[in-house]
Amino acid sequence: MAKIMSRESLAALALSTIANLASFPAMVDLAHKFEHYRRRFRQAMDARNLTNEGMAERMKAHPVTISKLRSGKIKLDDEWRASAASALSIPEELLFGEAPLPAPKPAEMFVSPKKAAKLRRAGNDNIPLYGLAAGSLQGAHSITSDPITEVPCPPALRDVIGAYALETQGESMEPRYFPGDVLYLHPHQRVRAGDHVVIQVMLHDNSGTETWVKRFDSEDADSYHLWQYNPPAKISFKKKYVKHVHRILPTNELFGVK
Repeated sequence: MAKIMSRESLAALALSTIANLASFPAMVDLAHKFEHYRRRFRQAMDARNLTNEGMAERMKAHPVTISKLRSGKIKLDDEWRASAASALSIPEELLFGEAPLPAPKPAEMFVSPKKAAKLRRAGNDNIPLYGLAAGSLQGAHSITSDPITEVPCPPALRDVIGAYALETQGESMEPRYFPGDVLYLHPHQRVRAGDHVVIQVMLHDNSGTETWVKRFDSEDADSYHLWQYNPPAKISFKKKYVKHVHRILPTNELFGVK
């Protein structure tokens, strides 16, 4: 005998079918979004010659994890997207949005130590010196887009691709640095508490960037925390607006002084 369904059962079945059909487009849309995130992540890495190992170091992850993020075996969820954006110094909404990805600068290109030695130019005795234009009372400046000259390269930076120098302005870091001092930057070294750094921050209205010379104190998931000497002040920057945090090498490291 054929099974007869009640009106209540038929109604429940119909509602279930409708719900499944309604959720299908949402699932397709979600899958499309994660595929878009994965593609943008791969493009940003490839443009910077970043290997899984190089990206893993920046994101404080395992190379196998980076491989799975690239392949889609691990989804780029909110946490992974924030971590990738911070590691690449690209705002998250830009890295995973629809606008063209920004072209990497030379200092952002990943070069293994072995390859760096091969790329070293004969007679590489100079590095570019950039200047800082007039800034705010709080210590922010704008960096010149082109070098103002070249300066002799210290031994510690001879084989460092993208190394550069910066001439300071303003009094916010006195007595550590004075106006006119030349700072030597290593763009690839990991920054630790107590290091002095040059940090470049995007303005919230995307009208340009500000460059600050400060002491690096700490970081959390969302922000970098720095210290200014004159006048004494703690300054924090949201990571999503930070383009670069480059370590200033002290004299003993530049010239091997012990």
